[in-house]
Amino acid sequence: MRVDQRMPAPNAVAAGQTTTFRLPVGRRYHALHLLGSATTFAPSDLTDIRIKPNQKVIQSYSGAHRDKMNQFDGREAAAISAASFHLVIPFDRYGLMTLQGEEETALNTGSLDPNTGKIISSLDVEIDLSGAGGITGTPSLRMYATTSERLDGGPGTVPHMRRFTKDFAGADTYDIADIGRGGETTQFINRIWLLPSTGTLENLKVEADTYTLFERTAALNERAQRDGIRVPQNDYYVIDRTEHGYGGDPFDVRALDDFRVKVDTSGAMSLTGYVEYLGGIGD
Repeated sequence: MRVDQRMPAPNAVAAGQTTTFRLPVGRRYHALHLLGSATTFAPSDLTDIRIKPNQKVIQSYSGAHRDKMNQFDGREAAAISAASFHLVIPFDRYGLMTLQGEEETALNTGSLDPNTGKIISSLDVEIDLSGAGGITGTPSLRMYATTSERLDGGPGTVPHMRRFTKDFAGADTYDIADIGRGGETTQFINRIWLLPSTGTLENLKVEADTYTLFERTAALNERAQRDGIRVPQNDYYVIDRTEHGYGGDPFDVRALDDFRVKVDTSGAMSLTGYVEYLGGIGD
């Protein structure tokens, strides 16, 4: 049974500082709900959010990016007013056709893998807050969690997310060929997010060992996602293996010699990317 619980308060919350929530272990975490308030306080004032089981970062993103990712999945925007927000930090894969598919990536804490000895024995969430230029008044952060009883057998499938940046000089086709793959934490790719600083991406292509796994124009990609279960966001280009609600079709990158994403750019830009992986907890 799922329950919603308030989490222990973080250490001091102040503009320009890092605050940490230390969450209890022994439950299975499906989502976190971060509630912020001040005179002015927005998701964009969360400059970096780091999810750290066993003191190791498995996910890192800004509050603004997490908010847009949530909206792509069909969730409400985080901002309630200029003074408050409710940002969801999900671990389940949202909107899939089966509960088992969604919950596969819930963080299963306090459960020992009898074969490897691995266990999530701690879970912290670190949040960097912007300086006083963005936040006014005294900021407050609270966190609630949606949890269920832990499962036996260890951490299970863990949702990792890695961020990268690339600079492109002009309009051309570029290869992104250094995406991590094949390790314990990078066995399967669930989604790839591409966020250009300016301009547009015209075509998206994925190749594995020179074989084309995916190729669409940006417009075709958005149409397919709208026909599925997603809500495309302006300036966010997503290669989403769950776009139609099926959770069992990620890119398998465990034994590849080469894996690359090719993008056609409209001009010079800096590209921020996020890769969502399905893997083990790691060392």
